[in-house]
Amino acid sequence: MRWLRFLMPVASVAALTIVAILPWGLPTVDRFVLPLLPVVAIYYWTLDRDAWLPEWSIFLAGLLLDVLTQGPLGYWALVYLVAYVIAVYCSRLEVDTTAQRLALFTGAIITVTLFAWLAASAYFIAFLDAEPYVRGAGVAVLAAALITLLRRVARSAGTPARPVRLTRGD
Repeated sequence: MRWLRFLMPVASVAALTIVAILPWGLPTVDRFVLPLLPVVAIYYWTLDRDAWLPEWSIFLAGLLLDVLTQGPLGYWALVYLVAYVIAVYCSRLEVDTTAQRLALFTGAIITVTLFAWLAASAYFIAFLDAEPYVRGAGVAVLAAALITLLRRVARSAGTPARPVRLTRGD
């Protein structure tokens, strides 16, 4: 079972990359949401100090996305590595509450999205329409908020009630 915990970070990033590659029939404005799915996994596993997520697997996930979607070679590999660097810096910050964690994730997604937009604009030597990028970041943040809420509810539902000690009186 330990090997499953060992491979879960790499397997989840690879699986989400495959999900991002598949043709879902989304409108052009909403297509930027899918490549952000591996970014969420990269962020999550990088913050987990016990997880094993090597940089080469992140690079290969981005390169796979580039090759199979016929995009500019190295674009998503670079974006995913930037997401990893941002997550490493976020992992060094002390956050205590769920709201702080969500705010940190929101800042990370906004930074990664801004970098992705600037890199794509530099590639095409023109400022691209920012709406797909903003929508993708918004959906990623909303999904993270929903997942955080569901995890919190699941954890609170799984905790046992306060133990009751029944004793017989004298």
